[in-house]
Amino acid sequence: MKKLLILISCLFLIASCKNNKTLENKDVEEKTEMEQVPDMHTSEIALDWQGTYSGVLPCADCEGIKTEVILRDDSSYKIKRVYMNKDVTVVEESGNFKWTDDGGTVILTNNENGTTTLFKVGENHLRQLDMEGKLIDGDMTEMYVLQKN
Repeated sequence: MKKLLILISCLFLIASCKNNKTLENKDVEEKTEMEQVPDMHTSEIALDWQGTYSGVLPCADCEGIKTEVILRDDSSYKIKRVYMNKDVTVVEESGNFKWTDDGGTVILTNNENGTTTLFKVGENHLRQLDMEGKLIDGDMTEMYVLQKN
């Protein structure tokens, strides 16, 4: 009788260990599936980014650059820059833009010369980035922001 009780106890113990491993494997599979789900809270998806943004950006050799950027649903853009107190006052360009893989930054590419300008898209604003896609830091960092009209 004791042998039978010991045998039954061992079987229950083995069965419960096997179930725990199955549950652990299932948890790992669920976590892996969750990690593969794309983030649906990117600027591209979550924000109403289409529209006109404007402001005055810093200028190395003038009082500032009045800037207006228009982003359209069809991935086209138009940018107008007015250099304050300069001989050449208005520069306009247009082209297409694309989103970075993380969906947070737009890359504006000029149709005529292929130059690019990068803006991080936030709620009702664009923040100009440097050529490497990094935030422009320092004392003037807040001056690189265009507000949505």
